[in-house]
Amino acid sequence: MTTIAVEAALKMLVTFLANEAQSMADVRLRVSNLKDDLDYMNSSLQIAESINEKDGGLKTWVKQVRDVAYETEDVVEEFLLLLTPPSHHFLRTWLFHLQGLRTRHLLSDKIKLIHLKMKGIKERRETFSLPSTQVELGGMHLRLDALFIDDTAVVGIVNSKSQLISLLNEGDKNLLIVTVVGMGGVGKTTLVRKVYESREVKGNFDCQAWITVSQSFTTLELLRASLKSFKETKNEEVDKMDMIQLIDTLKNYLQQKRYIIVFDDIWRVEAWNHVRYAFPCCSCGSRIIFTTRNGDIASLTETNNHMFNLNPLSVEESWTLFCMKAFRGDEYKGVCPEEMHEISWRMMEKCGGLPLAIVALGGLLARKDKHDLEWQKILESLSPDTRIISELESLEKILLLSYNDLPNHLKCCILYTSMFPEDYQIRRSRLIRLWVSEGFAEDRPGGYTREKVAESYLNELVNRNMIQIVLKDNFNRVKTCQLHDVLRDVLQRKSRDESFSIVLKDEKLIQSSEKIHRVAIYENFQGAKRSLFKCLRSLLLFPISEDVVGTVNGNRKLLKTYLYGCRSLRVVELERVPLVYFPEELTELIHLKHLSLRRTYISNIPESIRKLRCLEILDLQFCYIEYLPQGILDLKNLRQLCFSRAVKVPSKIGNLTKLEKLISFEVGRKNVKEIGKLTNLRSLGVLNLTQQYWTHLSLTLEKLKRLTALYLDSHDTAPNTLKRLSLTCSSPPLLLQRLCLYATLQSVPSWIIELRYLGKLVLGNSRLENDPLRALQGLENLVVLHLLEESYSGEELSCDIEGNYPKLKELHLSEMWSLKRIVLTEGAMPRLRELQLKRCLSLETVPTGTEHLRDLQYLSSLEMPSIFSQNIRGPDGQDFWKVEHIPIIKIVSSHIYIL
Repeated sequence: MTTIAVEAALKMLVTFLANEAQSMADVRLRVSNLKDDLDYMNSSLQIAESINEKDGGLKTWVKQVRDVAYETEDVVEEFLLLLTPPSHHFLRTWLFHLQGLRTRHLLSDKIKLIHLKMKGIKERRETFSLPSTQVELGGMHLRLDALFIDDTAVVGIVNSKSQLISLLNEGDKNLLIVTVVGMGGVGKTTLVRKVYESREVKGNFDCQAWITVSQSFTTLELLRASLKSFKETKNEEVDKMDMIQLIDTLKNYLQQKRYIIVFDDIWRVEAWNHVRYAFPCCSCGSRIIFTTRNGDIASLTETNNHMFNLNPLSVEESWTLFCMKAFRGDEYKGVCPEEMHEISWRMMEKCGGLPLAIVALGGLLARKDKHDLEWQKILESLSPDTRIISELESLEKILLLSYNDLPNHLKCCILYTSMFPEDYQIRRSRLIRLWVSEGFAEDRPGGYTREKVAESYLNELVNRNMIQIVLKDNFNRVKTCQLHDVLRDVLQRKSRDESFSIVLKDEKLIQSSEKIHRVAIYENFQGAKRSLFKCLRSLLLFPISEDVVGTVNGNRKLLKTYLYGCRSLRVVELERVPLVYFPEELTELIHLKHLSLRRTYISNIPESIRKLRCLEILDLQFCYIEYLPQGILDLKNLRQLCFSRAVKVPSKIGNLTKLEKLISFEVGRKNVKEIGKLTNLRSLGVLNLTQQYWTHLSLTLEKLKRLTALYLDSHDTAPNTLKRLSLTCSSPPLLLQRLCLYATLQSVPSWIIELRYLGKLVLGNSRLENDPLRALQGLENLVVLHLLEESYSGEELSCDIEGNYPKLKELHLSEMWSLKRIVLTEGAMPRLRELQLKRCLSLETVPTGTEHLRDLQYLSSLEMPSIFSQNIRGPDGQDFWKVEHIPIIKIVSSHIYIL
């Protein structure tokens, strides 16, 4: 993890050397030498960090390197700030340059001191003998527990065991790989061991082998272990064989045999690719099982592979296992005493259904007195703010194995994610913006934006079972996610140890010597000394309770503590903090890249925002802002500017040529032509659209070659002032993936059918007279279709061609007052999973053809006519036969939920 700090410092030094060509020769030389020193150190750090933490001397050395790296970053950052010219031209004088000369002398002196520290650290490096490969962390006794656990101590695997045995014994004679995937400690090894040793499996295979794969495996070790397990062979003979001999011997022995082999705890697909030639694909029904934390393993093997996901225990299963471990023995016999129930339940919840955590914590508590106060002390000690209890160190080391296996950029991402509160559901878009603003993801060749790269990082962490998906959207993308509570606590402790980030709850727990670079603040934290925040890079505030909201709102000094003097701040997240006025201190953060004031009460942005020349992301969604000042035009690096209501923008908005996202701005006579200058736009939202403005806008759309999302709203909802728009466009943006039209239309724009990549289409207030469902049947890649709020005034919607809408998964129809019939031809919308009908008050029967939608999982009837609800409710309903195959049917009538 220290390598992250070193690489950040190296990046800062490179920036300095690139920007400060005019610096004095000795300054540039010293900075360059310091960069070389850090480069040298970086080569040893990854190995050093993997060595057992009980090596106190080496641990101290690693910490010293990290501190110097952070100090280097802070010093160079400070001087870059001092050498940044003020925005007002009259200060760009010889006085400023004279002051810059003095600043460079000070920098030279500070770099000299850091260089002396580095020299001592380099000399101490020679006293340590570092191994040539990374050392695997401990925790082996918990793995042995998983291998040899007694059947009576196994909870919650009966169904999984049965499913896995059936999968292994099924009639398919081809070689099958079964990959059991789950986060560390979820019970993969225990489950597979019980299956491996079961009579149902043993009796169906001619031979079997169990191989534990370490992170530092070698191909020869795996082959030798496999041969020794399968075949009675003298160890001396096997140890003398080279790779080719081992492969030939194994392959010849297993030929025409039905074999099963388990590779337990496999980390990379290379482990299999190096040995796969030794395992013949003879048609005997052989099986290979992987247990892994990395879901990518299953997709990367060429052989037929079935992924078997293992999830944490349910609450009931967790409670059973906890009581078995914590209250074992003749006195309690696995039953929790009434007086210990509350504290025991809290202990169990802390484990988050993770069997390894429950077993470790339960085993610890079994040796303690059964007193509420005694257990309360242990519960408090489980906080990430305190040092881990020695009895639980092995659990932490096993969970950190996944972390240690990550490349540095993913370590940054996962540590940053641990700053969010417990059980907090994190929006994908929010997390990605934060990672990008921190510099964890950068643009790549081939059109991969930093946002796309960051999303690939998120997917990789999901596949490695380090981030849990809460919700997915219909495009199979993560919508919200969170960390497992136990892993979050471990990562918060790791993050604080490495001076990466800290979560503040209690000022008493802050060490005066701590260097705080990133901070998350929630609960009832009342503030700390300003001196602790002078090196701050990121500030995240989470008002998660009414008490905290009241505290922040009533005491502006609290916010000033975090902003005053913290000129190195890059990221400030104030989402849902009840601010009424824009904090003026923000405008002094001239290196700020990310500012979120989302869901605050701010109604005015000051002209002084022009000072934030490095700002890239400004999130003002769900605020009360009605216009932006002229100063916004000085933010030349701005890439995302987001609102959720009509906001007047300056007429020269086209000067912000780096803008990629401009959401919900109010178009006007002076700024409509400016949009054509924003050629980097990927997302555009336009309000107050008229026919005149569309005439200008349609001509500029052809210049927006990168546009993937377009939102148009005319604000015309008054029936007696209907002005139907004709949205003709000769050159539409062909890369559009999302399109929302809230406007009264003459007809469905013909160019929509040309959008071959369109995945989501929303029509609202359109008042179309012709059937839009028929008009849009040519959209082969459409996944989501919403026809909302009087989008159609006819009596029938029809999809009358078999195979149309082949990828559609979600269809929402609402407030079409005249609609009486919906007809879906058999074979249309074959992949539809969600159908929502809302306030279509003339529709009394279920859509014809619903019975053919075999993939339909969810039917929602919201405030529909009572006869419609009666027709689908229960076996006696007239249309129940059409919907009885749907797993979830939700009926909401007059705001009463009937499930």
